[in-house]
Amino acid sequence: MTENEKHVSVAAIGQDLVSHAKTIDLDGNKRGLVVELYPSVVTASERMSARAISRFLKDQHGVKLSAVTITKALNDPKKYWNQFFDMIEPSVVAYEKWENAKREDFLFDDGRFKPVNFPGREVLRKQLLKFEFAQAINVLRDKWFTIDRETRMKARPYLAERLLGKAK
Repeated sequence: MTENEKHVSVAAIGQDLVSHAKTIDLDGNKRGLVVELYPSVVTASERMSARAISRFLKDQHGVKLSAVTITKALNDPKKYWNQFFDMIEPSVVAYEKWENAKREDFLFDDGRFKPVNFPGREVLRKQLLKFEFAQAINVLRDKWFTIDRETRMKARPYLAERLLGKAK
């Protein structure tokens, strides 16, 4: 291989590496995975080690999440709870608008979260928000209310600033 061929192939390798990294990130296969799984990891960590959680994810679901990554996340709960909340916050805002509710109240009290509450004929504004509200309910139901209440309560102190800062 000549010097010129080596230079071109190194550049091609670099471009291929960057291209591959971008596809992994877009699919959410690596970086965002620990954030999306964080509430479950917190709950599982009460009975399992980070290594056992990592092994379970790999063996049962083919998901590669290292014990080191899991441990780092568990050691920085404020960062990871807030990153998790970043994913659901647009839905929290939409739900707040629709129900005229405070996030601090409905996020931690299962009785105050009303998954379906579509009035018959409302003001036009409410009708336009109906689709956004339906999406918000789905996200909150799938990503927040699937977390057991005890684990959600553990998140509360880490989200306190955001809960109070944006409450109505």
